[in-house]
Amino acid sequence: MTHPRPTPSPTAPPWPHCGHGSSEQDPVGCRGIHVPGHTACLTHLTRADCSSFLNDLRPRADLDLRGTTFEDDRLWNSLLDALRDIDSGEPTFGDVRFTSAVFDLHAWFESVTFDGAAVFDAAVFRDKGWFPAATFAWSASFEGTTFEVYGGFGDATFEHTASFKGAAFIGEAAFERATFEGAVSFEGVTFKEYTQFEEATFQSTADFTSANFGAVAVFEEAAFEGRARFTEKTFNATEGLRSATFRHDPTLIA
Repeated sequence: MTHPRPTPSPTAPPWPHCGHGSSEQDPVGCRGIHVPGHTACLTHLTRADCSSFLNDLRPRADLDLRGTTFEDDRLWNSLLDALRDIDSGEPTFGDVRFTSAVFDLHAWFESVTFDGAAVFDAAVFRDKGWFPAATFAWSASFEGTTFEVYGGFGDATFEHTASFKGAAFIGEAAFERATFEGAVSFEGVTFKEYTQFEEATFQSTADFTSANFGAVAVFEEAAFEGRARFTEKTFNATEGLRSATFRHDPTLIA
């Protein structure tokens, strides 16, 4: 399903931004943060400057890609290849900030390791956002993130805290067999389509208060080993929770 593009905000971001494509209708232009040493974002660097930047990257590099729009599959794949670990063969990020980034392509993070904090706050995935078997070794934040087509975190491991507070899954959401070792918040999340949490494991606090499930939500064989919080109406309406196991009685908020 194609969703209409929102009207660009007239407010510039709080970081030095690219400005590419600015116009009377959009005086701010591209919101992507400057690549260090340049006055353009990664997407709008010259080919030579982009190649130089990617060639200098190494696995576990810290990256600040706030506001950047990714729409070129070749650039995206080149970025992942530059971060590919020799031993595992998979891309490995250090601290990475994708705050307000726009993924206007199929964003593939399969088996990617985030060795530092991973921040995707207010990012927009206009195509599928895939994180199957991804490992988040430190905090992961998807607060206010929008997944317009699909958000997939099957078999992902969150070794520290994770927050999806206020996120919106317009299409299907998949967290089957995901493991949350630290506290996780789904407070105020909107799940508009089919949502999967089968066999997911919550080892610490899991907060689903004010989460809105607009369609079927499946929690078959999910295990809540820590405290779990739900809005009472949501808990009673989510049939799949009947087969979940709770070490502690869930807290139900009116």
